[in-house]
Amino acid sequence: MHRRRFGRLCLLPVLIAVLAVASRPAAQVSDPGVLTLTIGAVATPLKPGGVLLVTVTASHDLSEISGQFAGRPVRFWATANPREWRALAGVGLDISPGPIELTVHGKTSSGLSADSRAALTIVEHRFETRRIRVDPKMVNPPEAELTRIKEEARKMAEAFAILTPERLWNGRFDAPVPGVPNSSFGRLTVTNGQPSGRHQGTDFRAATGTPVRAPNAGRIVLAQNLYFAGNTVIIDHGLGVFSLLAHLSQIDVDAGASVARGDVVGMSGATGRVTGPHLHWAIRFSEMTVDPLALMSALADLPDALHPAH
Repeated sequence: MHRRRFGRLCLLPVLIAVLAVASRPAAQVSDPGVLTLTIGAVATPLKPGGVLLVTVTASHDLSEISGQFAGRPVRFWATANPREWRALAGVGLDISPGPIELTVHGKTSSGLSADSRAALTIVEHRFETRRIRVDPKMVNPPEAELTRIKEEARKMAEAFAILTPERLWNGRFDAPVPGVPNSSFGRLTVTNGQPSGRHQGTDFRAATGTPVRAPNAGRIVLAQNLYFAGNTVIIDHGLGVFSLLAHLSQIDVDAGASVARGDVVGMSGATGRVTGPHLHWAIRFSEMTVDPLALMSALADLPDALHPAH
């Protein structure tokens, strides 16, 4: 039996607002010549695969806002409040424990600009290891399949490289199937005695033929059979967020189609490299994978009306 060790978030006081002009006393923050950005507190443990919902409030209407977290871009969207912005930030599996900084930059149409920073800490987390046995050709593919596998990897990379500038999703993300998730994100898998990398998604128990639904709205950017992932659907949710749904018994959508949250995109199955029927759901933030369960948790308490899609 493997034990997991969960750390606790070390969240330092928020924040440092950098003024757009020469430094002024705090009493003059309301001065129309001063822009301030306030980052709301992040109340969630930070571990590899985690997801942060970031809220920034500006003292003026912004024409631009951007951010960086763990060396990767943070992409914001406007809320119903014209001076409040939100973004999703992810923690990659390759990140090391220790202090980390979230930075935000904003600018007004009149030329005012400001930076704000939040100091956070990534805690150490030990993922479990699983050992499985599959058909040997799924570990060491035949020579005849190598060209296919290389081409499929290229297509997936192209799909994830798409950056749709607008947010297509809205509100919470729902599980694609009603089955129980096994919290397998980040798990090291040893396949037929060979380490095969860390699990890049979460698996759900789902009998063959269970309807698989879009976790949220978006556009289908890939819908085809892949050597390792089997029948696979990739949904572009916009702003660099993607869902990958794998091992389907059938695909019921075509590339280019738009889907709403809850639309059926296929049926669960056991295609590709699997040990039995289930649904594999992965979430990509363009440059990395994050835990789908962490994304669901980060957005669970926000009603759709509070952050409409644009």
